[in-house]
Amino acid sequence: MRIRELEVGDANKYRTLRLRALKEHPTTFSSSYEQQRDRPVSVFAERLSSSFDSPDAFILGCFVAGRLVGTVGLYREESPKVVHKAWIVGMHVAAEHQGKGYGRALLVAALDRARKIPVLELVQLGVESMNKPAMSLYSSLGFETYGLEKRALLIDGEYFDEELMALELD
Repeated sequence: MRIRELEVGDANKYRTLRLRALKEHPTTFSSSYEQQRDRPVSVFAERLSSSFDSPDAFILGCFVAGRLVGTVGLYREESPKVVHKAWIVGMHVAAEHQGKGYGRALLVAALDRARKIPVLELVQLGVESMNKPAMSLYSSLGFETYGLEKRALLIDGEYFDEELMALELD
């Protein structure tokens, strides 16, 4: 296993894994497969390029035998009043690679890097309230629930709540 920041050259692999995640886990992400599937690789390359050029935003990938099997992103708020906060986004590990510690390794790497960002004090995330394995992982790394967003997502006429969690960086 190797974890590193995704680069523009990873755009095709990133697009493939991201679309798979959106299709297989529609309640996990605010983006949908239908809205992303027709976007060209260049859109994903641009996302990687802009995060790669920023010290306050990044997308990490977990590679196993050269294959991208998981991702996690982080972006920091820009407004001076909230610059002390960042968000974990796009956390996903392909189903056949879950339960092997890759998700934990991705999150630990993201948090290690977050701790090096000046002035950053708080990392937040949202997780679908029925996703107990993800909530357990986040809790085991020190994230605590601070709220519940009722009806956070509406998918095919059904609402899904999202637990809001945060970790204070020391």
